[in-house]
Amino acid sequence: MTMQQDRAAIARSDSPASITSPGPGEQPRQQPAARLSALDGLRGIAAFVVVFHHISLIAAPLIEPRPGEAVQVFSLWWWLEYTPLKLLTGGREAVLVFFVLSGLVVALPALKHPDFSWPGFLAGRFVRLYLPAWGAMLLAAGLILLLPRSLDRVTSTNWIGTTNAQGIDVGRFLNEMTLMVSGPKVDNVLWTLRWEATFSVLLPVFVLLAVLLRRWWLQTAALVVGLGVLGAVIGSEPLTYLPVFFLGTLTGVHVQQIRSWGDRLRARTSGIRWTVVVLAGLLLLILSYLLQPVIPLGTDGNQGLQQLAALGGLLLVFAAIAQTGWRRMLERAVPQFLGRISFSLYLVHVPVIVTIAYLIGDWNWFLLLPIGVPAALLTGWAFYRVVEVPLHRLARTANAGATKAITAFSSHAAR
Repeated sequence: MTMQQDRAAIARSDSPASITSPGPGEQPRQQPAARLSALDGLRGIAAFVVVFHHISLIAAPLIEPRPGEAVQVFSLWWWLEYTPLKLLTGGREAVLVFFVLSGLVVALPALKHPDFSWPGFLAGRFVRLYLPAWGAMLLAAGLILLLPRSLDRVTSTNWIGTTNAQGIDVGRFLNEMTLMVSGPKVDNVLWTLRWEATFSVLLPVFVLLAVLLRRWWLQTAALVVGLGVLGAVIGSEPLTYLPVFFLGTLTGVHVQQIRSWGDRLRARTSGIRWTVVVLAGLLLLILSYLLQPVIPLGTDGNQGLQQLAALGGLLLVFAAIAQTGWRRMLERAVPQFLGRISFSLYLVHVPVIVTIAYLIGDWNWFLLLPIGVPAALLTGWAFYRVVEVPLHRLARTANAGATKAITAFSSHAAR
């Protein structure tokens, strides 16, 4: 794979989270290798799942059982929360997939090129993370100011009322622009960028560890998953989320080996084994929900099971790299379109659907499907064209400028 292909792949890794975000800030327009195109599609589907997740949160107080009531089998809530249909609304699980993808794709150029420019990477990464996030915050603030929000239009004690701003406080707005606030309210999906930014700073350490541990990567992956489970159980966010990025970086060291495994297994079993891998990955994403009757939500056991979604995401990434059928599905037009706009869609969808919910009342949540989803997609596409694409060019400039400045300083200092 060429340097340009590596950087093209990195430019499409924003999260979703991812999402999922570019490394050195490069954004050539040519397509990367097929396996990376499949990862784009996987990220796009994950971003779409997050949209449905937030619609389900708006609908929750109107369709979930009242406190003390049993869940009625075959009710809408039962179908959405206790069956494989949970794959359509598993927002947190989709974010973990974003983090695995970022850990892999962002690290690839650093793994492949010893002369990788860390100053260029950080400069480009800043442009590709912070500036789109600030643009999304301005969009959200504009919607709030133009279309005031009244809590009598929604369930005030629900997600829409408690985690989304009803007005703009300048001080809090400026604080949220740092992306280091754990519970942002202007555009509450930006909490994930806190971990994307932290991962960016820690990337040299992650890459070094992944290389040093490459001979024991399966054992290391098991240990890392275990650390994530421990973090989820004890409530440590760094221990919960940062190991997920490392799973992706560890995978990046063995991309060619995974592809070779896929070629050998496909030749012997017509892809049956990798189909099992895909199904196992999907099962792990929602295992904590399927086992609710035995291990209720909120318990330590359920928290640990939820974190196994990171392993599920890793298996889906493996299969996207290695398995022909799964990869081809992800390379189709719709997943690729969603992958192209995934970062923009992720950033803007909550301001859009929350604004619509306030306008129509959350009791009309079902109208968010025919109105909110198309509006979010259209806004995401427009944001991608108007904001993200120009920032791709700026990221390249920042990358090159930072690299040139550090090189010139080093040359001068060596004299």
